[in-house]
Amino acid sequence: MGKYMSNTFGLPNRKGEHPEIGQQPPQLQFSDLGSEDIRLALKSWAFSTFPNVQEHDTLISVSTSRALWLDESIPAGHDDAFMPPANSREFCHLHADGSFHTVVDVVVEDEIIQKQWGVRHMYYDRGVKEMLVYAPRDGDELIIAKKIITESYKYASGDIKFNLDL
Repeated sequence: MGKYMSNTFGLPNRKGEHPEIGQQPPQLQFSDLGSEDIRLALKSWAFSTFPNVQEHDTLISVSTSRALWLDESIPAGHDDAFMPPANSREFCHLHADGSFHTVVDVVVEDEIIQKQWGVRHMYYDRGVKEMLVYAPRDGDELIIAKKIITESYKYASGDIKFNLDL
């Protein structure tokens, strides 16, 4: 079982107001979206970057969302690193609006909230340990999104040495 090694993640503060997000499932973002180019860049990067990860149908979100799925042959880094249902290997899924849900260590969750990059899932207190991370609006925010997804991969896989030059 992997150990999360960082006490802080080091995110900058997100500029601007919180975007409008759905108050009923599915939890999606409705305002303050980035361009189609940014959304496509994030999707292309996410599904071509991580070893032993495949693009997969999501098991928990709307059908237009695409999941990052850790291969079953890789031991889980943490027991709580995957989204429902049980036995899922989905640790992140990207929404068509550019926002995404992801699972990270609670230390990273707290920083995402504090620095205003996202919110806990509306069913977090019911066991859906996910963060909704707001859609990146520009290239700098795309880098932040990539850092958060990388942390999610490291948490799911236990590969704490995995690093990207972003």
